[in-house]
Parts: sequence; C-alpha cells; structure tokens
Amino acid sequence: MANQREIADRAKTSLKTVSRVINQDPLVNPQTRARIEAIIAEIGYEPHQAARMMRSQRSNIIGFLADRVATTSSSIELVRGAQDAAWEHGKQMMLFNIERGTQSHRNADAQLAAFRAESVIYAARFHQPVTLPPASVPHILLNCFDPKSRHHSVVPDDYQLAETLTKIVMERGFRRPIFLNLPETIVAAELRAAAIVATARKFGVDMTGRIHTAVFEQRGEVRFAADEILRPLMAAPVGERPDLIICGQDVLAMNVYFVLADLGLSVGRDVGLASFDNLEPIASLLRPGLSTMQLPYYEMGRAAMLMAIEPPPGPVQVLELPGRFIERQSLGQQSPLTT
Repeated sequence: MANQREIADRAKTSLKTVSRVINQDPLVNPQTRARIEAIIAEIGYEPHQAARMMRSQRSNIIGFLADRVATTSSSIELVRGAQDAAWEHGKQMMLFNIERGTQSHRNADAQLAAFRAESVIYAARFHQPVTLPPASVPHILLNCFDPKSRHHSVVPDDYQLAETLTKIVMERGFRRPIFLNLPETIVAAELRAAAIVATARKFGVDMTGRIHTAVFEQRGEVRFAADEILRPLMAAPVGERPDLIICGQDVLAMNVYFVLADLGLSVGRDVGLASFDNLEPIASLLRPGLSTMQLPYYEMGRAAMLMAIEPPPGPVQVLELPGRFIERQSLGQQSPLTT
C-alpha cells in the first residue's frame, strides 16, 4: 500500500512537504504541489482520515440528513448540489436517509457526533416549517425553515415561481386561467396562490373562484381531484370554459392530461397547461411536452452546503432561490418566450 514516504521519495522532497500538500496548505510552492498531486493520483494514495482529523483538529465532514429526500426523484438534486459543493471545497459529505424524530434520525446524529461533523444540513421533501431538537453543531435547513428563526435555511422562492409563470401566461394572452393547487397546509400552495392572484390582477384578471385544491393527502395516501373539478368546468361553452390550467405540480399535471383526454380535449390545442417542478422524465415525455417552472433544487443544495462550510455572520438568514421557466409545447402555438 502506498504511503507518504514513497510519495516524498518519488517527488524528491521532504515528508513534511508531502503532508502539507495532503492537508491543503496554501503556502506550498505551486510547482511542488502539482508534482506531488500528480504522484498521489498516479499511485492512488488515500490519506488516513482519522489521522488527518487528529492533526488538524477538524474533521472536514458535513452531515446531510435527508428526511426521505434521498428516495424522491426530483429532490435528489438537493443531494447532488450539496455533494458537488462539498467536493469543490475539500469537504466530505456523510449522507443519511432518515425520518425525523425516529430511531434513524437518532442513529444518524450519533454517527455524525462520533465523526465530529463540523455542521449538519437537514433537508425536507417539500417547503415546510421544521423544528429540530437542540444540537451542539450548526444546522442548516434545506427546503424548509425554522419558524423560531434559530437556523439558517435555504428554500425555493415559491412566490417568485408563481409570479413569473403567471406573467408569462398572461403575456401569451390567456385570460381565463384556473389554478389546481396543492393542499392548503403546504407553504408553497399559499405563496403560489397569492402570487397568481396578485399578478393576474395586474392584467385585469380576477382569480376569484378560479383556485381549486386538487391534491389531498391522508394517512400517507395521495388523492387527485382533477377529474371532479375539470369535468363541469370544461363542459361550459368554448368562450366561457378555462383557456389555461395551471397545476401545482407535474404529477398532478400528468393526471390532468389523462382527464382531458377522457373528455376528448387536447392539451395545447383546446386548453393550455402549465405547472411547477420540471419533474423528469414526466415533463418531457408527456405529449405535448409540459411547460413548467423548474424548482432550483440543485442550486439550493449547493447554497446549503456553502452555508454549512462557512455559516453567514449576523442574524439568521432565510435564503430564497428563484426558479426558471422551461418552455415546451403545452401552452399551444404561441411564440416561445426566452427566459
């Protein structure tokens, strides 16, 4: 097995210099650093983590508690963004898939304490308030926030997401939209509804009676109500029925495609459709492709990791990150909009 003495001999330098390179000392001569790093890569040397921790008094470990996030297809981008930022800054991320308040959560905390984690990121499946028990290391909340403002957090700017989408569809000429919203208890549902109402009003469109809760969750089971909402609405005369359906999530939008097909209506021809998430492969595989607001999961993961590595000074911050519009064909034949 390769060791630091072998690296020093091959690089014709001292053992101390090799150690300084391995421990990322910025004062090492650049040419010497490059020579030693090339030898390390060639022989596949891996430094002993425990020994490095003892020497530096820092673990370089950031914990990532994924509260069922690691099992969801869209939110996995939270993990990817955090991991990329950790590697770029010489940190190791320890990922645990947990369920808050259960033994899995306690086991993860114990492991992170044993490895002397410098800080911990706690990630939730969707934008929500979360109260964590007291901890001895800094915690960064990801896709959630502390209602008592004790932890820095990174969340999607759900108001901006809905404001941007509403402005786009209004500029396309839609004037009879409806919004099929998520459960009212979800933070995003309230923020998006408020943004849609306020933005539509600027274009002279009153959203009163046009917002419908279309997703219900009880005892872990999800039920969509698109069929019962849309059937009477789409039975109205062409000039009176909705010309646009905005869905609170792409999975709901997929259900709407099926309902409209049952009614003999075509997305993009008889009615426009837009959504939130950019959930792949659903959004691009639907025909016509689904125009949707992409949530900034990757960027949120990166931002949370950077906060974990170097917590911001001063008061607790809630960092809201914007999403962007992904143009496909579900709005119809209008000219594409560049965003």
